[in-house]
Amino acid sequence: MRATFTLDGKTYSKHKEVFKALLARHGLRWRGQLETPWWGSAREKVVAKYDRDEARGITTAAHLTWEGNVKSPLLADLKAWVFEVGGKEAEPAAQEGPDREVLEAELRFWDAISKPDMDRLRAAGMPKDWAAKELEAWKLRREARRQELRATMGG
Repeated sequence: MRATFTLDGKTYSKHKEVFKALLARHGLRWRGQLETPWWGSAREKVVAKYDRDEARGITTAAHLTWEGNVKSPLLADLKAWVFEVGGKEAEPAAQEGPDREVLEAELRFWDAISKPDMDRLRAAGMPKDWAAKELEAWKLRREARRQELRATMGG
């Protein structure tokens, strides 16, 4: 399941420390990158997308997407915080389908854990054809993971 919330950039910037404390209180840790920020735990995650005015150096809007298998106390607290600071929940139609950036971020995380380290394999003496087979097997597993993520994300 997924819930998306939108906040004005000025409001988000003013209250972002409370937002981060809320995530920490529920056990979510920073897992993203500056381009694709997200916080996660074993059961749920929150992905952030920001609209920026680069010329003025300000955030104009923040879009926070909670994802989990079941409604959780975090979702309730996040929803309460968003409404308290003046944000709103996005329409369900706007939430459908996988967000390409989120999908790619998930795959990058998966790659960091599962992609074979070819230099290490070669240094350990693995024959080139075995290493090539290992890489091909990983590519097949990666494509299966991509399909799994698309199905999970509703796309």
